[in-house]
Amino acid sequence: MKNKKSAKAAESDRGVRAANVSQAIKGVKAANASEAIKGDKAEITSETAGKCGPAGFFRENALFCLLFCGMGIYYLWRMFSIPPWYDELYTYENFIDRGMIYSMIHWPLPNNHVFFSALSAVLNKLGSPYIGLRGVSFLASMGSLLLLYRILRKAVPANLSTAGVALFAAMYNVVQQAAQGRGYALSGFFLLAAVNCLYEICVPEVRGINAASAGAGQEHKKDGQKDVGRTKGAWKINRRFWYYAGFAACLTGGLYTIASNLYWVVPVCMAGGLYLLFSGKYKTLFRLIGASLAAALATFGLYTIIWLAIGSNFLVKEEAGPFFGKGHFYVLLHAPFAAFSRGMQAMLSDPNIQSIDRSRFNSEFIMYLERVANQVYPNGGRILLVLTAVGLVLALLLCIRAFRRKDMSVFFLALYTVVLTVMVPVFLTVQCVFPYLRVFTYMGSVLAMLFVLMVYAGADMVRSLMVKWKGTESLARVGKAAALVFAGAGILFSVYSCRLPEYNAGYDSRDNHIYAALKQLDEQEVDTVLVGDVYARLNLYFHIRRCRGKELVMDYEQPDYVLMDKVQTGPEGEALVWPYEMNTQDFPWEWIEEHMEVVFEDDSYIAYQVVR
Repeated sequence: MKNKKSAKAAESDRGVRAANVSQAIKGVKAANASEAIKGDKAEITSETAGKCGPAGFFRENALFCLLFCGMGIYYLWRMFSIPPWYDELYTYENFIDRGMIYSMIHWPLPNNHVFFSALSAVLNKLGSPYIGLRGVSFLASMGSLLLLYRILRKAVPANLSTAGVALFAAMYNVVQQAAQGRGYALSGFFLLAAVNCLYEICVPEVRGINAASAGAGQEHKKDGQKDVGRTKGAWKINRRFWYYAGFAACLTGGLYTIASNLYWVVPVCMAGGLYLLFSGKYKTLFRLIGASLAAALATFGLYTIIWLAIGSNFLVKEEAGPFFGKGHFYVLLHAPFAAFSRGMQAMLSDPNIQSIDRSRFNSEFIMYLERVANQVYPNGGRILLVLTAVGLVLALLLCIRAFRRKDMSVFFLALYTVVLTVMVPVFLTVQCVFPYLRVFTYMGSVLAMLFVLMVYAGADMVRSLMVKWKGTESLARVGKAAALVFAGAGILFSVYSCRLPEYNAGYDSRDNHIYAALKQLDEQEVDTVLVGDVYARLNLYFHIRRCRGKELVMDYEQPDYVLMDKVQTGPEGEALVWPYEMNTQDFPWEWIEEHMEVVFEDDSYIAYQVVR
């Protein structure tokens, strides 16, 4: 009996061992196959990064470091060299320069990108109007380059990631918003920060290896190993919490900056939800939904402050209302709901966000998409639309293939790009609107990812066909060389694009003319001034009062300096409308002709200065 039991035990032990060996061999084969497919795209673990040191890190990411430094220099040049245009100047005078609190409670027009204005008001304390106006956009643009590179490195090699960042940096709308005093660059930064947090939530890593690669959809402790000590476990839980908090903060920051960022907030949540649904991670899905709801509540609370402020402002100014002449705090204490509803009504009834006729929408829809595409690469709208359609098909195929192979990093990025790209025409069709073209600046990073995934999908197909005839090592070398060439071409393309005249021509020709005139103004010789339009007045405030520190008093009778549009010098300058504030007859021509001389003139503006 004992011998029989021993024999059975030995046989059972051999069977277990054989099964383990077989399982190990399968695991090795699967790993080798995955490695052959991916080339050298593997992520650098923290231990490997530590061994490499700074020199190894630079060798791995040299091209990106070069591109990052070059774009930083270019953005700095743009920040201080290209004159601000109307929207920037309006934002600066009416919000940024009035402080953070004022910016957070005033919304007369969509011109106030609330969170951007509040952050800029903080930087404005440094004393430089240019840094106050454009510093936030500069920092956000530099951060976007880093975050885009980081998320691409999760799935593709360093050089291919650099190529994607280079294509992003070469986009016209991205460059235009990179160092501009508006909230679009900050919105793009929040999108990239959100998707980075979402990746860490959806595709957690175990010792530098994708959890999905270690065992599709399994929990971290699938291999039977437990965390050592409560401190380590608490640290992991704390880190995961901060990813959820960061994701919620990014959604809130995006919506608080520009309300139209709803165009990317909803698709990002959808992409994360679909990933977790397909992966079977339902607990994580519920946590993500909770984080999204927390972001919605926080956003509602922040906008409630605005609605109460602007609603009370309307109520105290309505002569027929019961609160006319009362104080704002009186209205907020005695009729908060009336102020809330009045403020919400004022924001939602803004003509800039209203729908258009459905027949007009249907006839102009393709033309509008082409105009949006032309903002990405000038004069390449039709080609870009075709490439985007092809890219969507390839990304969808790559998404399916990556899911089957349990390559969850590629699956995540492919799913993300497909969802965000497809949802643009879906939202437009449902809402029946044509928003400002710059609203879709955030799509620059999504399109850059799509282009990279197109190349990656093509390379994956080629590798699958050639792996039978060539070894994986030779294919990996060819892949590295191709990625290096692609990265170099992308950097050269970004350099070429950023040197184009239309990229550096300034934002508005009218502001350029006014800036040229004010640049020649000697503020030491002038104490009073007269300007004839809104553009000139805003430029005067920024360039003379804030940049040079000289406050010039408006004088309508005997000014020391007069700046006007040439339209206002002739008979056609009567019954003028916005942006003009004065007609021809409103200027003191007798004083101008007898005591002043022309000190500046071009094809649009003319300036007079008193003769001393």
